[in-house]
Amino acid sequence: MVDPNSPYRDEKPLIRRGRVDSLDIYEVKEHELELLEKGQVGTLLLNLGIFLFSIAFTCIAALATADFRSPITETIFIFIIVVGILGGLCLILIWWKTKQSIRKVVSIIRNRLNGQVPDVQTPGEPETQPKKPEDSEEPNG
Repeated sequence: MVDPNSPYRDEKPLIRRGRVDSLDIYEVKEHELELLEKGQVGTLLLNLGIFLFSIAFTCIAALATADFRSPITETIFIFIIVVGILGGLCLILIWWKTKQSIRKVVSIIRNRLNGQVPDVQTPGEPETQPKKPEDSEEPNG
């Protein structure tokens, strides 16, 4: 007799399946999959831009409230302010120009299915007319 906990028993596991009315399958291109995998690539640019702005505004506050005995120290603070503001502005502008929203990619993938009516009927299902887009309960957009 075979042990019931043995991995060599001949019984297959019970598979339970809950049926759904329809199943939507979306085809995804390789570059779209890579974009979804990477996420927001430009967030590093945005984070560095915000960091540089923070440093610049901190130096502005220090420059406005402190008395510097050495003009070299004051010049260094002014240099940090200029570099922080210009660098932060450049990085944020580059981020703004190059950002590609994940929502935009997902929207493109989802829109591939709109307007297509399935041809195949499931056995045992009564024939029904597909819903028209204006009859749909879901808001578009």
